[in-house]
Amino acid sequence: MSAAPDFRTAEIRPMTFRQAVRPLLHWMLGFDRATRERVLGVGLCVLVYLACSVVAHHVSQLGMIRPWMVDVLLWAVVPLNLLMLAAIRSGCTRRLKDPALTVPLFTVALVAISLAYIAIRPGDRGVVLGLITLVMVFGMYTHSPTHTLVTGIATMAVLGPCMAVLSRLDPVYYPGGHELLRFELLGGTVPVLIYASLQLAEWRNRLRQQRRELEAALAKVQELATRDGLTGLYNRRHMQELLDASVDRLERYGERFSVALIDLDHFKRINDTHGHRVGDEVLISFSRIAAAVLRETDVLARWGGEEFIMLFPNSSSPQAMAPLWRLQSQLRQAVVSSSRPELRVTFSAGVAIHVANASLGQTLERADTALYEAKRLGRDRVLSAVLPPSAFSELETWPDSSAELLHMSADGGLAEPSGIGSSPP
Repeated sequence: MSAAPDFRTAEIRPMTFRQAVRPLLHWMLGFDRATRERVLGVGLCVLVYLACSVVAHHVSQLGMIRPWMVDVLLWAVVPLNLLMLAAIRSGCTRRLKDPALTVPLFTVALVAISLAYIAIRPGDRGVVLGLITLVMVFGMYTHSPTHTLVTGIATMAVLGPCMAVLSRLDPVYYPGGHELLRFELLGGTVPVLIYASLQLAEWRNRLRQQRRELEAALAKVQELATRDGLTGLYNRRHMQELLDASVDRLERYGERFSVALIDLDHFKRINDTHGHRVGDEVLISFSRIAAAVLRETDVLARWGGEEFIMLFPNSSSPQAMAPLWRLQSQLRQAVVSSSRPELRVTFSAGVAIHVANASLGQTLERADTALYEAKRLGRDRVLSAVLPPSAFSELETWPDSSAELLHMSADGGLAEPSGIGSSPP
């Protein structure tokens, strides 16, 4: 038995900065990736509004913007964004159709920009229209065409009357000719953005449909590459991959596994007597009945022709015999062909446990030898393969229940009880 590791002398690696701050970031931003991305987006908006508040306060002292705009940013726009940030971080918006609250965020942004248009002095007011266009362009990638249409119409419906009323109330600060020109510019830009949003939505829908079709095609190709076309079971190539993976788990973690090779008795006679259509029905029925008696962890595959293979993870040969006995019992009574309901089918099987220091080919050869021995003894039986002499050293690591079922064979190797046949002893 190997000595336990001395943790007092074990090397303790220093924690990296990323490992140290990750729990704090997850607590602040959220524990799932989608929530973190949404919180970061809204948090960035809050920082931008705070920066705009500082800039607005500075330019208001220069007379470029009216002071009340600073109060709007600090006491209305920023708190609304913080409220939506808290709702997203708490997870309250996960079940909403718009969990990122993009529509409310863009609505607040457009209202703030419209108020800024009113507050900024005439010479610099045209810059605000560019901000409205920028917000709508960003909204095209997240909003539906309907939202973009409503946003554009609402922006024009709010700014248009404001321009008209303000030019009447204060024609010096809001020149009527300038306001009309800017409204015409806005009216010529918004429809183009709405049309572009419709085109972008159509492209998104087309790409989404193509992606679904591609995923379905890939799933179909994967199924064709791993499944048998007649029975729907795994094919030989995929089972070989699963067997290789089981060998790797045995070498790494000591997880034993057993395999069973199954051959339908007198299947050629069924094909010659009743035709290949009945033979196909027999194969399909056997696959369905066999899959029903297996555990969730067991795997059944078509090995070729009328031959099948079963993989029993973390099982010894005696443990693998139980589902085979159940399969024998059910198959004797099952109707395997609708056109020949009187037809009954049996099978012969050889079971072998894979042992360390043995190749997968050797294990399959042992199972195949047990299968042909079952056929020689009269078919309709399950036999356990002889264990190689090298397996004797593994007995100490096997559970006692498995070790008690083993005995020395006549040739000096280890064998599981040779008396196990078509029914439990």
